[in-house]
Amino acid sequence: MTKQLLSTESTRGKEMKKKFLILLFLLLTSTLIMPLFQLSEAEKDNNAVFSEHPEKPNKSIKPNSSWHDIFEKAQTSESNENSSIDDRWNFTDIRSWSNFTYIDGNKTRLIIGVNSQKHLGTSELERIVAKHNAKIVNKISIKGETTALVVELSFESLTKFVEEVHSEELTSYVEPNMKVQVQLVPNDAYWNLQWGPKKIEADWAWNKTVGSHNILVAIVDTGIDYTHPDLTGNYAALGYDWVNMDADPIDDFGHGTHCAGIVAAVLNNNLGVAGLAQVRIMAEKVLDSGGGGYWDWVANGIIHATDSGANIISMSLGGYGESELVHSAVKYAYESGVLIIAAAGNENSNMKSYPAGYDEVIAVAATDQSDSKAWFSNWGDWIELAAPGVDIYSTMPTYWVTLNSYGYPMNYSYLSGTSMACPHVSGLAALAWSLYPQKSRDWLRLWLRYTAEDLGDLGFDAYYGYGRINARKAVEQALPT
Repeated sequence: MTKQLLSTESTRGKEMKKKFLILLFLLLTSTLIMPLFQLSEAEKDNNAVFSEHPEKPNKSIKPNSSWHDIFEKAQTSESNENSSIDDRWNFTDIRSWSNFTYIDGNKTRLIIGVNSQKHLGTSELERIVAKHNAKIVNKISIKGETTALVVELSFESLTKFVEEVHSEELTSYVEPNMKVQVQLVPNDAYWNLQWGPKKIEADWAWNKTVGSHNILVAIVDTGIDYTHPDLTGNYAALGYDWVNMDADPIDDFGHGTHCAGIVAAVLNNNLGVAGLAQVRIMAEKVLDSGGGGYWDWVANGIIHATDSGANIISMSLGGYGESELVHSAVKYAYESGVLIIAAAGNENSNMKSYPAGYDEVIAVAATDQSDSKAWFSNWGDWIELAAPGVDIYSTMPTYWVTLNSYGYPMNYSYLSGTSMACPHVSGLAALAWSLYPQKSRDWLRLWLRYTAEDLGDLGFDAYYGYGRINARKAVEQALPT
């Protein structure tokens, strides 16, 4: 009986030991494997990579929101007993890092609410500010008592600074010092006739930026009427006339002036139309009074614009069949960091038009007021973006030119074509680059794709490319890193 009991207990002990080892194995396995799955999900959500043209991106994936992560870390790094962090800290707005104001590219400003119940709170805050090489740019006082400080600091210092002032309980809230502006509605006389800027929500974008004269856009076209009162304020006399070989790129056809107005007609001047960006424009005249030209004129215009410091080259022109000369000029501009944009063509064909067909160039298709492909617009897997291009109202020369003989009036007129879609993209690119001057050309190109309004088939398609541009998204959406 004793032997049987010992044998039974021994068997039970072995079974329990076996079950314990199995349980331990399962626990260890789940501990090791689950973080891998969690990492996979985190990478899927937070580390999106922009697809390179012409691959189809998943537009449902958002760009990396690293500043969101920084402040999530600041929020969750406290001890468990301090669970009411949101009761004392205003993280509601600070989590959306698109609200930050950029100062000199890598700095921002925070508003620090002083904890009135903390003795010597202001002096302690000043000590921490100095410790992090930050500076106080403003003090807000009520009845002689300092209630808030405005602190300017680098983005790299944000996490440690916020954690330290929080741990010392010196502040009642932290929030971005956001820009506020009047709700700008252009008073330009013919604004009501401009459906293109409204469609891409440029009027919303202008509440954040109207552009900067630090950005230079080269209009490689038929020239510009630089005497036009709606253009002269943004015109830079840096271009050249490659048709007549002189330094006066005046427009004698009308097409280039129309494109120039779409990009940069003077805003809010009680006159005419509103351009998308208040940036500088220059003229490279490569097409003659009949609207035609040669590849060598085009190549010269591209090279000269690059050497003149153009950030963006806008070309509402094209031909079928490649040109090594033009491609070499395009490569030169591209290697110099220039963003190059060109019209896709008006033959309702999938045949490539050049220079739009080169990989270095953003090919722009045209859309109408209903966000459909314009009936004339070329299409294909080489299309990158779409923009308004039907019945676009813009500037025309103030003197008689060839287009007037076709029935188009002087001063202002409607024109249609991918020629009109191209400067919409150029204007938006100039607007966005004015807001984010520290960003590269490649980043800007991807950003225009990412913030475009997806039309047609989900994701990339042959009619709209990555979508119809959206100015509001391009200036308001949280930045990727």
